[in-house]
Amino acid sequence: MLKAVKEGAEIIRILSDDTDVFVLLVYWTSRMQVSAKIEMEKWNGDVLDINETVWRLGLRKCSQLFGVHALSGCDTVSYPFVKGKLSAFKLLEIDMPGLDQVLGQPSVTHAQLQETACTFFLPLYGQKSCTTMNDTRAHLYRYRKKPPPLKKLPPTDANLQLHVLRAHLQMLLWKAADQCDPLVEARNIANFGWNIEGFTITPAVSTAPVAPQALLDVVNCSCTAKGKACSGTRCSCSRAGLSCTDYCKCEGGDICCSPFTSKHMDIEDDEGELDVDNE
Repeated sequence: MLKAVKEGAEIIRILSDDTDVFVLLVYWTSRMQVSAKIEMEKWNGDVLDINETVWRLGLRKCSQLFGVHALSGCDTVSYPFVKGKLSAFKLLEIDMPGLDQVLGQPSVTHAQLQETACTFFLPLYGQKSCTTMNDTRAHLYRYRKKPPPLKKLPPTDANLQLHVLRAHLQMLLWKAADQCDPLVEARNIANFGWNIEGFTITPAVSTAPVAPQALLDVVNCSCTAKGKACSGTRCSCSRAGLSCTDYCKCEGGDICCSPFTSKHMDIEDDEGELDVDNE
């Protein structure tokens, strides 16, 4: 797109259904103050006016849109379970300077990244009184009105740190899209929450406990029977109305037949995932 603009094109239409492409077009049209007509045509024929989007959002929100999109999940960064783009984009109404002044900026510290991620994730989960993700997890679990699958809880502080590192790396690359080579500090992805084993690259996951050990000792089961594991009142998790987890004998896997285990729960689209008080 930038090359076509540089060569004098007056109307540029990109054919794509990809949200990453849309966000990139909005960001670069805003950042470079592109005067050419920029459009994105979806496969169903709908045409999105990028210039109008930039005008409606304003320069600041166009810049922060990058951070919102990266943290809420993109092609290379995982998404928070059942937290969709609608919830994430609504947070643009809140001014979060770190979304554009920290994420994607060279030489920022892990502490700055973690603080930025928390300022985004806390309102994403509707929390006003908590200050850390571990506190948020405990609050949502403690004051639940119905047993939430563990997947619906926010990430732990340790896993959020890895998540924001991956989002930060992606934004470093996005913001350098007009350059021939990526920034030197972005070339070793092992420093950004990724594991590299030979030719296999996987997201790093924290080994820190997902909950206090005392709680894990209470809520794990020992069910092993194929075809009926965890399906009755003998299962301590089912009896308590809790989802089975990796700490259970069944590991919450294929043999687990508990109706409370995440894979058996209906996935809600976006809002109202955790029915708890926010205060």
